[in-house]
Amino acid sequence: MDLLKDGDETAFTEIYNQYWERLYFMAHKRLQSAQDAEEIVQQVFLTLWHKRASLSIQSLPFYLSAMVRYAVYRHFANEQRASERTGTLQAVAPDMAPAFDIDNRQLIDILNKFADDLPAKHRIVFLQHKLLDRPLDEVASELGVSLRTAEGYVTHAMQLMRKRRESLAMALLIFLLK
Repeated sequence: MDLLKDGDETAFTEIYNQYWERLYFMAHKRLQSAQDAEEIVQQVFLTLWHKRASLSIQSLPFYLSAMVRYAVYRHFANEQRASERTGTLQAVAPDMAPAFDIDNRQLIDILNKFADDLPAKHRIVFLQHKLLDRPLDEVASELGVSLRTAEGYVTHAMQLMRKRRESLAMALLIFLLK
């Protein structure tokens, strides 16, 4: 561990060779996906390398196992958020698909991707109120927040959307000028 803290790549390689199989097995057992397990193990070792100087590890096997376990939890949480988002968009798209042309569907996809960066409640309020055109007080009561708080969520989401739109417009302008 001292060699790793000093940035010794040989020590890192030895740690990797000693533990990657166990960590991969542990991640794969929970995820049932070879690709996701590989990504998690790679991320764990990348994090270990980047934080090597500041780490104080008592037991490396326990530490690495905990890192994998928490990475798997994060993976499941991210998948759940993604499926919730997809469910919300599927509620928008099928009902309105005949009325939208391809450009509008692409716009909804872009807005959904922008909404990914929002905190959970902000995202839900934005998608329900703006994209599904549900009354704000109804959405607020479902989430258990006040109408004023829900208005704040929408305002914050719209500000972020405007900033994103401006940065995309600038990037497009630069691209077109090249």
